[in-house]
Amino acid sequence: MAGMGRQQIAALFEQMSHALALDGNDHFRALAYEKAARTLRGWEEDVTQLSVERLAELPGIGHDLAAKIAEGAETGRIHACEREIGKYPGALLGLFEIRGLGPKTIALLHRRHGVTGVDDLRRLLASGGLVGTPGFGEAKIASLREAIQSWAGSAGRMLLGEALPKAEALLSELRKLAEVEQAEAAGSLRRGVETVGDLDVVVTSRHGEGVLAQAARLKGVSEVLALGPTRASLLFGGLQVDIRAVAAAAFGAALLYFTGSKAHNTRLRGLARQRKWKLNEYGLFRGARRLAGASEAEIYRELGMAFIPPELREDRGEIEAAVAGRLPRLIAPGDVRGDFHAHTTYSDGRADVAAMVAAAEARGYAYVGLSDHSPSARIAHGLEPERLRRKQAELEAARRTRGDRPPRILLGSEVDILPDGRLDYPDDVLAELDVVIAAVHANFKQSREQMTQRLLRAIANPYVRIVAHPTARLIGSRPPVDFDLERVAGAAAQAGVALEVNGSPQRLDLNDSMARAARAAGAWLAIGSDAHSTAQYDNMRFGVIQARRGWVEADAVVNTWPWSRVEQWLAMRRQAARATA
Repeated sequence: MAGMGRQQIAALFEQMSHALALDGNDHFRALAYEKAARTLRGWEEDVTQLSVERLAELPGIGHDLAAKIAEGAETGRIHACEREIGKYPGALLGLFEIRGLGPKTIALLHRRHGVTGVDDLRRLLASGGLVGTPGFGEAKIASLREAIQSWAGSAGRMLLGEALPKAEALLSELRKLAEVEQAEAAGSLRRGVETVGDLDVVVTSRHGEGVLAQAARLKGVSEVLALGPTRASLLFGGLQVDIRAVAAAAFGAALLYFTGSKAHNTRLRGLARQRKWKLNEYGLFRGARRLAGASEAEIYRELGMAFIPPELREDRGEIEAAVAGRLPRLIAPGDVRGDFHAHTTYSDGRADVAAMVAAAEARGYAYVGLSDHSPSARIAHGLEPERLRRKQAELEAARRTRGDRPPRILLGSEVDILPDGRLDYPDDVLAELDVVIAAVHANFKQSREQMTQRLLRAIANPYVRIVAHPTARLIGSRPPVDFDLERVAGAAAQAGVALEVNGSPQRLDLNDSMARAARAAGAWLAIGSDAHSTAQYDNMRFGVIQARRGWVEADAVVNTWPWSRVEQWLAMRRQAARATA
């Protein structure tokens, strides 16, 4: 049996944590597995290649868990975890994914009502069987219905941030095969959709059937679902993958067809029919003659339009813009010059100041904002003013040591927006910060008008430069807060405050349509990694993808600007505040 990868072991540890929490007798062991899972997910090294001794040195691991990681990496199984998890119906542990269900509630549902999974819970809700159960009032039941609906929308789908690295690993292995000429991912992943149900891959080879047979034997393939002369269906890293082998002359047509979206493709086929042509996965045809098909660009060109980037292919005006020559020059990863939203061990980050600065330098960043949490974020070890001053002293020492060598180190803070719109630090503390990132982290159920006023008051604070993850959503587990985007974006535009496109795969907030609407209102954007480790600086790429889906150009994003312009922007409202003080 193939060994387990880092993410697979992390997922098993999460299940183990849930099983121990349900048991209720070993709270500290449950927390230990949960912490170990977080460490594995955020660690930048391939832990499966480390010795037990080195694994034991990782934060929150220790020798016992290190041995289990090594067992999983070598054998593909961790027997102690399997025994503990096996005490419960498999679907029962899946209830932990539903917002608002913790171990005590799940144990009560299992014990009192025989609930073994989400289907049982749905039936119980439909029958009214939860009425009268301790802790389940009318509001709780309504909230649970909403949480199940939210969960169902993402069930069976993988976050883009998990799916994309898996796809890249698979493509890397496919491209190593001698007979593979071209290999590209298609489907919703190529369009950058925030969750991915499965992966489509298109390959060309003069020996397609043989290549598919080789693909079925690649490392990481856990199951072969189907294998034929032109298509293989596999499970790779928990993701279903359909690989299609096509002729080189049809590669672009197949890539276009399987990338989608359905609405975009339907519009293209309609344009072809207007000319009495036919467009399908084999090419663009006039009668029996193939006009184009080897590349997507030539198909678009024959249809009388510019090439449309995959992220825009949602039938949201991109075809009209391409025909008129008005497609935006979308932001690209290389346009990003810095990151304002990164955390350190001063709050809930897993790397210290020196490591986070060094990682930003390795990325070629001109500036980096180390923006730890403010005091109200107690679970994230938010900084009281005294600890903030200690951090400030460390950053000042680092600046002296580094001199003019980039990146410029900015003292930032992710400051909670309190329920009434005030900020979690007083103005005299905010005045000491280089960059203030305001964010909602609690009281999510305020009315639309209350939340709108809350955000407007925060934007009005002269020290605020960025509003982080404005809707506060967590994909599949917490719905977005409700506010008037037009009013908030308009106020941000007038104040010169940037609204964030948060690149954390669980957030991607603002989403694509909201980012586009914010730009239409004139607001600047900031793309932030929300990194809590050096590896999570990679989240920037997911934020860029989300911005591209929102038709965002580079100059609209403040962290694509050179330092001279950023410096002016950071100082702009601060100077106004001092003038009116």
